[in-house]
Amino acid sequence: MTSIQKHLKKTQLLIAMLLLLLVHAQAQTNAKEIKDLMSAGKSKKALDLVEKEISKTGLTDELSVLKSTALLGINAEKAFENMQFTITKFPNSAAAYNMRGLFFYGINDMANSLKDFNKAYELCTTDDSLKFEILINRSGVSHHVNKIENAIADCREALKIRPDNLDALNNLSATLFDDDQFDEAEKILLGIKEKNPKYIGAYVNLGYQNQKRERYAFAEKYLLEGLALEPNEPYVLNNLGYAQFKLGKTEEALKNINKSLKFFPTNAYAYRNLALIYLAQNQKEKACEAIQKALSYSFTDLYGDEVKDLKKQNCL
Repeated sequence: MTSIQKHLKKTQLLIAMLLLLLVHAQAQTNAKEIKDLMSAGKSKKALDLVEKEISKTGLTDELSVLKSTALLGINAEKAFENMQFTITKFPNSAAAYNMRGLFFYGINDMANSLKDFNKAYELCTTDDSLKFEILINRSGVSHHVNKIENAIADCREALKIRPDNLDALNNLSATLFDDDQFDEAEKILLGIKEKNPKYIGAYVNLGYQNQKRERYAFAEKYLLEGLALEPNEPYVLNNLGYAQFKLGKTEEALKNINKSLKFFPTNAYAYRNLALIYLAQNQKEKACEAIQKALSYSFTDLYGDEVKDLKKQNCL
Protein backbone atom coordinates (compact mmCIF):
# COMPACT_ATOMS: atom_id res chain seq x y z
CA MET A 1 0.00 0.00 0.00
CA THR A 2 3.01 2.33 0.15
CA SER A 3 2.48 3.19 -3.52
CA ILE A 4 -0.97 4.58 -2.65
CA GLN A 5 0.53 6.88 -0.02
CA LYS A 6 3.26 7.93 -2.45
CA HIS A 7 0.76 8.92 -5.13
CA LEU A 8 -1.47 10.70 -2.63
CA LYS A 9 1.40 12.93 -1.53
CA LYS A 10 1.83 14.01 -5.14
CA THR A 11 -1.86 14.60 -5.84
CA GLN A 12 -3.01 16.62 -2.82
CA LEU A 13 -5.34 18.87 -4.80
CA LEU A 14 -7.01 15.92 -6.53
CA ILE A 15 -7.63 14.28 -3.19
CA ALA A 16 -9.07 17.50 -1.77
CA MET A 17 -11.44 17.66 -4.75
CA LEU A 18 -12.24 13.97 -4.25
CA LEU A 19 -13.29 14.52 -0.65
CA LEU A 20 -15.68 17.31 -1.62
CA LEU A 21 -17.14 15.40 -4.56
CA LEU A 22 -17.72 12.31 -2.48
CA VAL A 23 -19.60 14.15 0.22
CA HIS A 24 -21.56 16.16 -2.36
CA ALA A 25 -22.86 12.95 -3.89
CA GLN A 26 -24.35 11.60 -0.68
CA ALA A 27 -27.95 11.88 0.49
CA GLN A 28 -27.21 11.55 4.20
CA THR A 29 -28.58 14.34 6.40
CA ASN A 30 -25.19 14.77 8.10
CA ALA A 31 -23.24 14.91 4.84
CA LYS A 32 -22.92 18.70 4.87
CA GLU A 33 -21.57 18.66 8.42
CA ILE A 34 -19.00 16.01 7.44
CA LYS A 35 -17.98 18.05 4.40
CA ASP A 36 -17.54 21.15 6.56
CA LEU A 37 -15.46 19.27 9.10
CA MET A 38 -13.20 17.78 6.45
CA SER A 39 -12.82 21.10 4.66
CA ALA A 40 -11.63 22.49 8.00
CA GLY A 41 -9.11 19.63 8.33
CA LYS A 42 -11.08 17.95 11.10
CA SER A 43 -11.16 14.44 9.64
CA LYS A 44 -11.13 12.72 13.03
CA LYS A 45 -14.26 14.59 14.10
CA ALA A 46 -15.87 13.73 10.78
CA LEU A 47 -15.05 10.05 11.32
CA ASP A 48 -16.46 10.19 14.88
CA LEU A 49 -19.68 11.64 13.48
CA VAL A 50 -20.01 8.86 10.91
CA GLU A 51 -19.28 6.16 13.52
CA LYS A 52 -21.93 7.68 15.79
CA GLU A 53 -24.47 7.56 12.97
CA ILE A 54 -23.57 3.93 12.19
CA SER A 55 -24.01 2.91 15.83
CA LYS A 56 -27.41 4.64 15.87
CA THR A 57 -28.91 3.45 12.58
CA GLY A 58 -26.75 0.49 11.51
CA LEU A 59 -24.33 0.25 8.62
CA THR A 60 -25.56 1.25 5.16
CA ASP A 61 -23.62 1.56 1.94
CA GLU A 62 -23.86 5.37 2.05
CA LEU A 63 -22.58 5.52 5.63
CA SER A 64 -19.74 3.16 4.74
CA VAL A 65 -18.85 5.43 1.80
CA LEU A 66 -18.87 8.42 4.12
CA LYS A 67 -16.61 6.52 6.51
CA SER A 68 -14.12 5.98 3.70
CA THR A 69 -14.34 9.67 2.89
CA ALA A 70 -13.50 10.63 6.46
CA LEU A 71 -10.68 8.07 6.64
CA LEU A 72 -9.05 9.59 3.56
CA GLY A 73 -8.10 12.59 5.66
CA ILE A 74 -6.46 10.33 8.25
CA ASN A 75 -4.98 7.25 6.61
CA ALA A 76 -5.16 6.50 2.88
CA GLU A 77 -4.52 2.77 3.28
CA LYS A 78 -7.32 2.36 5.81
CA ALA A 79 -9.63 4.40 3.61
CA PHE A 80 -8.91 2.11 0.68
CA GLU A 81 -9.42 -0.98 2.86
CA ASN A 82 -12.83 0.37 3.86
CA MET A 83 -13.70 1.00 0.21
CA GLN A 84 -12.89 -2.63 -0.55
CA PHE A 85 -14.96 -3.74 2.44
CA THR A 86 -17.90 -1.58 1.32
CA ILE A 87 -17.94 -3.14 -2.15
CA THR A 88 -17.75 -6.64 -0.63
CA LYS A 89 -20.52 -5.86 1.87
CA PHE A 90 -22.70 -3.98 -0.63
CA PRO A 91 -21.85 -5.41 -4.07
CA ASN A 92 -24.80 -3.64 -5.72
CA SER A 93 -23.95 -0.19 -4.41
CA ALA A 94 -23.37 2.33 -7.19
CA ALA A 95 -22.18 4.84 -4.58
CA ALA A 96 -19.45 2.45 -3.40
CA TYR A 97 -18.07 1.93 -6.91
CA ASN A 98 -18.30 5.66 -7.61
CA MET A 99 -16.27 6.30 -4.45
CA ARG A 100 -13.53 3.87 -5.35
CA GLY A 101 -13.49 5.14 -8.91
CA LEU A 102 -12.78 8.65 -7.63
CA PHE A 103 -10.04 7.29 -5.39
CA PHE A 104 -8.37 5.50 -8.30
CA TYR A 105 -8.63 8.71 -10.30
CA GLY A 106 -6.92 10.55 -7.45
CA ILE A 107 -3.93 8.21 -7.56
CA ASN A 108 -3.81 8.31 -11.38
CA ASP A 109 -4.97 4.70 -11.90
CA MET A 110 -7.23 5.48 -14.83
CA ALA A 111 -7.87 1.90 -15.95
CA ASN A 112 -9.36 0.86 -12.60
CA SER A 113 -11.10 4.20 -12.23
CA LEU A 114 -12.92 3.71 -15.54
CA LYS A 115 -13.87 0.14 -14.60
CA ASP A 116 -15.43 1.33 -11.36
CA PHE A 117 -17.35 4.19 -12.99
CA ASN A 118 -18.66 1.78 -15.63
CA LYS A 119 -19.85 -0.54 -12.86
CA ALA A 120 -21.37 2.35 -10.91
CA TYR A 121 -23.26 3.49 -14.01
CA GLU A 122 -24.55 -0.04 -14.62
CA LEU A 123 -25.83 -0.29 -11.03
CA CYS A 124 -27.32 3.21 -10.81
CA THR A 125 -30.84 2.79 -12.19
CA THR A 126 -33.03 5.02 -9.99
CA ASP A 127 -30.97 7.83 -8.44
CA ASP A 128 -30.58 10.61 -11.04
CA SER A 129 -28.47 12.74 -8.70
CA LEU A 130 -25.90 9.98 -8.26
CA LYS A 131 -26.07 9.09 -11.96
CA PHE A 132 -25.23 12.70 -12.79
CA GLU A 133 -22.12 12.52 -10.57
CA ILE A 134 -21.06 9.19 -12.09
CA LEU A 135 -21.40 10.53 -15.63
CA ILE A 136 -19.34 13.64 -14.84
CA ASN A 137 -16.69 11.54 -13.11
CA ARG A 138 -16.55 9.00 -15.96
CA SER A 139 -16.35 11.80 -18.49
CA GLY A 140 -13.31 13.17 -16.67
CA VAL A 141 -11.51 9.84 -16.82
CA SER A 142 -12.40 9.28 -20.48
CA HIS A 143 -11.09 12.75 -21.27
CA HIS A 144 -7.88 12.01 -19.37
CA VAL A 145 -7.24 8.81 -21.36
CA ASN A 146 -8.14 10.54 -24.64
CA LYS A 147 -11.46 8.77 -25.21
CA ILE A 148 -12.91 12.12 -26.22
CA GLU A 149 -16.09 10.86 -27.91
CA ASN A 150 -17.02 8.91 -24.77
CA ALA A 151 -16.29 11.95 -22.61
CA ILE A 152 -18.51 14.18 -24.75
CA ALA A 153 -21.33 11.61 -24.72
CA ASP A 154 -21.25 11.37 -20.90
CA CYS A 155 -21.30 15.15 -20.52
CA ARG A 156 -24.30 15.42 -22.83
CA GLU A 157 -26.13 12.65 -20.94
CA ALA A 158 -25.39 14.36 -17.63
CA LEU A 159 -26.81 17.61 -19.03
CA LYS A 160 -30.07 15.81 -19.81
CA ILE A 161 -30.41 15.33 -16.06
CA ARG A 162 -29.27 18.85 -15.10
CA PRO A 163 -29.42 21.02 -18.24
CA ASP A 164 -28.18 24.19 -16.53
CA ASN A 165 -25.38 22.69 -14.43
CA LEU A 166 -22.36 24.93 -14.97
CA ASP A 167 -19.79 22.28 -14.03
CA ALA A 168 -21.19 19.90 -16.63
CA LEU A 169 -21.27 22.64 -19.27
CA ASN A 170 -17.69 23.61 -18.40
CA ASN A 171 -16.57 19.99 -18.72
CA LEU A 172 -18.37 19.64 -22.04
CA SER A 173 -16.58 22.72 -23.35
CA ALA A 174 -13.20 21.28 -22.32
CA THR A 175 -13.85 17.97 -24.06
CA LEU A 176 -15.22 19.61 -27.21
CA PHE A 177 -12.12 21.79 -27.36
CA ASP A 178 -9.88 18.72 -27.29
CA ASP A 179 -11.99 17.33 -30.13
CA ASP A 180 -11.08 20.46 -32.15
CA GLN A 181 -14.63 21.80 -31.90
CA PHE A 182 -13.28 25.20 -30.93
CA ASP A 183 -16.24 27.41 -31.77
CA GLU A 184 -18.81 25.35 -29.86
CA ALA A 185 -16.44 25.04 -26.90
CA GLU A 186 -16.01 28.81 -26.72
CA LYS A 187 -19.73 29.47 -27.22
CA ILE A 188 -20.53 27.29 -24.20
CA LEU A 189 -18.04 29.14 -22.00
CA LEU A 190 -19.31 32.56 -23.04
CA GLY A 191 -22.83 31.31 -22.28
CA ILE A 192 -21.71 30.22 -18.79
CA LYS A 193 -20.09 33.62 -18.26
CA GLU A 194 -23.33 35.33 -19.23
CA LYS A 195 -25.45 33.11 -16.93
CA ASN A 196 -23.12 33.45 -13.98
CA PRO A 197 -20.36 36.07 -14.29
CA LYS A 198 -18.81 34.83 -11.03
CA TYR A 199 -18.27 31.22 -12.18
CA ILE A 200 -14.47 30.97 -12.13
CA GLY A 201 -14.25 27.79 -14.22
CA ALA A 202 -15.37 29.67 -17.33
CA TYR A 203 -12.48 32.13 -17.01
CA VAL A 204 -9.96 29.35 -16.41
CA ASN A 205 -11.12 27.48 -19.51
CA LEU A 206 -11.40 30.60 -21.68
CA GLY A 207 -7.84 31.45 -20.73
CA TYR A 208 -6.58 27.94 -21.37
CA GLN A 209 -8.38 27.52 -24.69
CA ASN A 210 -7.14 30.85 -26.01
CA GLN A 211 -3.60 29.95 -24.93
CA LYS A 212 -3.75 26.68 -26.82
CA ARG A 213 -4.88 28.62 -29.91
CA GLU A 214 -1.98 31.04 -29.34
CA ARG A 215 -4.39 33.93 -28.77
CA TYR A 216 -2.45 35.14 -25.75
CA ALA A 217 -3.95 38.63 -25.52
CA PHE A 218 -7.45 37.13 -25.28
CA ALA A 219 -6.17 34.57 -22.75
CA GLU A 220 -4.71 37.35 -20.61
CA LYS A 221 -7.97 39.34 -20.83
CA TYR A 222 -10.17 36.49 -19.57
CA LEU A 223 -7.69 35.40 -16.90
CA LEU A 224 -7.40 38.95 -15.54
CA GLU A 225 -11.21 39.00 -15.31
CA GLY A 226 -11.03 35.72 -13.39
CA LEU A 227 -8.30 37.06 -11.14
CA ALA A 228 -10.53 40.01 -10.21
CA LEU A 229 -13.06 37.47 -8.93
CA GLU A 230 -10.62 35.16 -7.15
CA PRO A 231 -7.19 36.78 -6.62
CA ASN A 232 -5.66 33.61 -5.16
CA GLU A 233 -7.00 31.01 -7.62
CA PRO A 234 -3.88 28.99 -8.55
CA TYR A 235 -4.98 27.84 -12.01
CA VAL A 236 -5.86 31.40 -13.01
CA LEU A 237 -2.55 32.71 -11.70
CA ASN A 238 -0.48 30.02 -13.39
CA ASN A 239 -2.23 30.28 -16.75
CA LEU A 240 -2.12 34.06 -16.61
CA GLY A 241 1.61 33.89 -15.97
CA TYR A 242 2.15 31.70 -19.02
CA ALA A 243 0.08 34.00 -21.25
CA GLN A 244 2.05 37.00 -20.01
CA PHE A 245 5.32 35.18 -20.70
CA LYS A 246 4.22 34.64 -24.30
CA LEU A 247 3.29 38.34 -24.51
CA GLY A 248 6.78 39.34 -23.35
CA LYS A 249 5.67 40.41 -19.86
CA THR A 250 8.27 38.28 -18.09
CA GLU A 251 8.35 39.94 -14.68
CA GLU A 252 4.56 39.81 -14.35
CA ALA A 253 4.64 36.21 -15.52
CA LEU A 254 7.13 35.15 -12.86
CA LYS A 255 5.23 37.02 -10.18
CA ASN A 256 1.93 35.31 -11.00
CA ILE A 257 3.31 31.79 -11.45
CA ASN A 258 5.25 31.98 -8.18
CA LYS A 259 2.14 33.30 -6.44
CA SER A 260 0.15 30.35 -7.83
CA LEU A 261 2.62 27.97 -6.19
CA LYS A 262 1.87 29.47 -2.77
CA PHE A 263 -1.67 28.14 -3.11
CA PHE A 264 -0.89 24.97 -5.08
CA PRO A 265 2.74 24.05 -4.23
CA THR A 266 2.63 20.66 -5.99
CA ASN A 267 1.46 21.97 -9.37
CA ALA A 268 3.84 20.30 -11.83
CA TYR A 269 2.60 22.47 -14.70
CA ALA A 270 3.53 25.68 -12.89
CA TYR A 271 7.09 24.41 -12.52
CA ARG A 272 7.11 23.55 -16.21
CA ASN A 273 6.10 27.14 -16.97
CA LEU A 274 8.85 28.49 -14.70
CA ALA A 275 11.37 26.28 -16.47
CA LEU A 276 10.38 27.67 -19.87
CA ILE A 277 10.77 31.25 -18.64
CA TYR A 278 14.17 30.56 -17.07
CA LEU A 279 15.37 28.82 -20.22
CA ALA A 280 14.28 31.85 -22.27
CA GLN A 281 16.34 33.99 -19.89
CA ASN A 282 19.29 31.59 -20.20
CA GLN A 283 19.14 30.85 -16.46
CA LYS A 284 19.80 27.14 -16.80
CA GLU A 285 20.41 26.41 -13.13
CA LYS A 286 17.04 27.82 -12.13
CA ALA A 287 15.42 26.13 -15.13
CA CYS A 288 16.81 22.73 -14.16
CA GLU A 289 15.64 23.17 -10.57
CA ALA A 290 12.12 23.89 -11.86
CA ILE A 291 12.30 20.93 -14.25
CA GLN A 292 13.26 18.61 -11.40
CA LYS A 293 10.38 19.94 -9.31
CA ALA A 294 7.93 19.33 -12.17
CA LEU A 295 9.17 15.77 -12.54
CA SER A 296 9.01 15.15 -8.78
CA TYR A 297 5.33 16.15 -8.86
CA SER A 298 4.50 13.58 -11.54
CA PHE A 299 4.44 15.81 -14.63
CA THR A 300 5.20 12.84 -16.89
CA ASP A 301 2.36 10.72 -15.46
CA LEU A 302 -0.09 13.58 -15.73
CA TYR A 303 0.91 15.35 -18.96
CA GLY A 304 3.48 13.39 -20.96
CA ASP A 305 7.19 13.61 -21.75
CA GLU A 306 7.67 17.33 -22.42
CA VAL A 307 9.53 18.10 -19.18
CA LYS A 308 11.55 14.90 -19.38
CA ASP A 309 12.69 16.01 -22.84
CA LEU A 310 13.55 19.47 -21.50
CA LYS A 311 15.76 17.82 -18.90
CA LYS A 312 17.59 15.76 -21.52
CA GLN A 313 18.14 18.85 -23.67
CA ASN A 314 19.24 21.23 -20.96
CA CYS A 315 20.18 19.55 -17.68
CA LEU A 316 22.29 16.45 -18.47
